[in-house]
Amino acid sequence: MTRSLLLADDHQLFLDGMRLLIDRIEGWEVVGEAHNGYEVLAFLQNNRVECVLMDIEMPELNGIETTRRLKKTSPVVKVLAVSMMGDYSTIRKMLQAGADGYLIKNTGIAELRHALEMVSRGEIYISAELAPVLLEGVAGRKASANPLMEPLTQREREIVAMIAEGMTNEQIAARLYLSPLTVNTHRKNILGKLGCKNTAALIRYVLKNKLLDQ
Repeated sequence: MTRSLLLADDHQLFLDGMRLLIDRIEGWEVVGEAHNGYEVLAFLQNNRVECVLMDIEMPELNGIETTRRLKKTSPVVKVLAVSMMGDYSTIRKMLQAGADGYLIKNTGIAELRHALEMVSRGEIYISAELAPVLLEGVAGRKASANPLMEPLTQREREIVAMIAEGMTNEQIAARLYLSPLTVNTHRKNILGKLGCKNTAALIRYVLKNKLLDQ
């Protein structure tokens, strides 16, 4: 079964390149293009679309507001953000608006294929390189007031923030004047308390429990 895609971006060169990538992904077909949010919403009124690849910085109506409106009128349509913007605030706003995934524009065909498959199954996909950005955001003051993070001690929250920065156990140990073994124990306790097997699972925990919605 072929699934339909709408491409939304105000740069034609990017649209052309994305079409070439989609043509190489079995089971997906580009059925239309939009250059701003209003064109996205208008297209969806008259066409069946399974997923929208949504840019964020579009003229007239940006991707965040477009996604918010789209999800109110067409909640079954999946939205996969594809943007050069990788800051915590933008990611948070896009996910709060209802986006089902978030990719950075330097992604390759393998990650794009994987992301499309995940969002089509109802799962959330976030580029791996964005995991530290999200973890750093929720490990700081935004997450500290959330009851779902209460199982963590202040020390464990500090370590979560450092893990988000990409620091190794040895680097964290040096920063906190602890032994690497102690840091590793803290890391295991963090994942255990939150029911997460690894960092990727921790990101899913963050998104599932809406720790970004603060």
